[in-house]
Amino acid sequence: MLRGITIAVILGTAAVGIFYLGGPLISPKTISDPLQQALNQIQTGLTYDKFVNMVSSQRDALVQKMPQQTIDLIMNEAQKIPTRVSETMQDMISKISSTSQAVIFSKQGQFEGLKGYNATGKAEIISVGKIAFLRFENFQVTNGPGLHVYMTTSDGDVTNGIDLGKLKGNIGDQNYALNGVDTKIYNVVIIYSQPFHVYFAEAKLS
Repeated sequence: MLRGITIAVILGTAAVGIFYLGGPLISPKTISDPLQQALNQIQTGLTYDKFVNMVSSQRDALVQKMPQQTIDLIMNEAQKIPTRVSETMQDMISKISSTSQAVIFSKQGQFEGLKGYNATGKAEIISVGKIAFLRFENFQVTNGPGLHVYMTTSDGDVTNGIDLGKLKGNIGDQNYALNGVDTKIYNVVIIYSQPFHVYFAEAKLS
C-alpha cells in the first residue's frame, strides 16, 4: 500500500514538472503582424482590406497621416495578393451593340513597367460602330493598392487624364468602355495607384 502511494506521488510530481517545463514550449505563440500594428496606429481596427476598399476621401485622409514605413508595408502587401480577371472581347461587344457590326482594331501598344514595377501585355482600341473600348490582352502588372486605369495625353500625366475606373485585375484580359474619350488626344494608357500617387505602368498607343 505504502509503495503504491509512493509511486503515485513520484508520478504526480513528474507530471507537474513536465507541465511547467513543457508548457511554454508547446503553447501557441501570437505572432504580431507589422502591417496590422502599423494600421492600428493610424486608426484602431483598421485592416488592409478596409483600407483598400475605403472611399477615396476617407482613404486620402489616412494616407496624409501615414509614415513612409507604413506605406511601404501596404505596397508590399498588395504585391502578395494577385487579382485575376478573364474577359473576352465578345463580353464587351455584346454589352455595347445588339446588332452585327464590323469590329475595327485601331491603335495598340505594349505595356511597360514604371518606377521599378513590372508590366507586360498589349493594350488596344477596338471599335464597334461608333462605340469604342479599351482592351488589355495577355496583361500582367505588379499589383498595388487602389490601382486605376487612365487615358492620358502623350505626356502620361494623370492629372489631366481620364479615369476609366478601378483596374479589374492585375493579371488577365479585360475591357474598359471609352465613353466620349477622344483617343486621338488621349493615347497613353496609365496604371496608377490613386492612394499613393504612384505610376505602375504605361502603354503608348499608336
